[in-house]
Amino acid sequence: MNFEYLADKKMGIVVFKNTITKEDDIINKLESSLSNSTDPFFSWNEALVGEGQKMPEYRDCVDFKISKRYVPHFPPQYSELSEVVDKVESKLNQNLKYYQQNYNINMTYMEAINFVRYGPKQHFAVHSDHGFSYICTVSSIVYLNDDYDGGELYFPYLDIKWKPEMGDMVFFPSTYLYAHASLPVTSGVKYSAVTMFDYNDDAHQHGGFSRNMNKASAY
Repeated sequence: MNFEYLADKKMGIVVFKNTITKEDDIINKLESSLSNSTDPFFSWNEALVGEGQKMPEYRDCVDFKISKRYVPHFPPQYSELSEVVDKVESKLNQNLKYYQQNYNINMTYMEAINFVRYGPKQHFAVHSDHGFSYICTVSSIVYLNDDYDGGELYFPYLDIKWKPEMGDMVFFPSTYLYAHASLPVTSGVKYSAVTMFDYNDDAHQHGGFSRNMNKASAY
């Protein structure tokens, strides 16, 4: 297992290397499945924040969010998308085991995986994953490519600015001290996969939100 720490080990920011390779062909499979789809669910959608709001000055990108439990129900034409979800979910669980052992925690709840695409000038401003409307303990990001400029992961309170490489998978605590940003992409297109973990599903009875937002999904 190839990994490294951002800053001191005690800070709990761990980067696993080479978790995704070019041979996995993740980006092409995502684009061939989502870009020309006529199904509104199996499509890139404008990213939302907080309680389902559009705030492009805060977060301007597109994403596709899917839980592993819905993969068996995918229509046959999205078989490549099933492969993508299986691959990323498998690697996440594999490296989460080490992260848990290292910090003596046990995450039994995994949120849906959110595949994210940032074009030029797009970003996600400073935010913490655990907060008023959403509850989580550990955050993770998988970087699916590195052939773009900008787009660094930035932790302002920790004075960390980091440019990931393709296949890097980072785990870190979700609290306000680890508030972070995806800095604007200056050229190219950035792809990542984001998900969060928690001790159990007690706070996730309403799709991860702390209360029922009355937003049902067919998937």
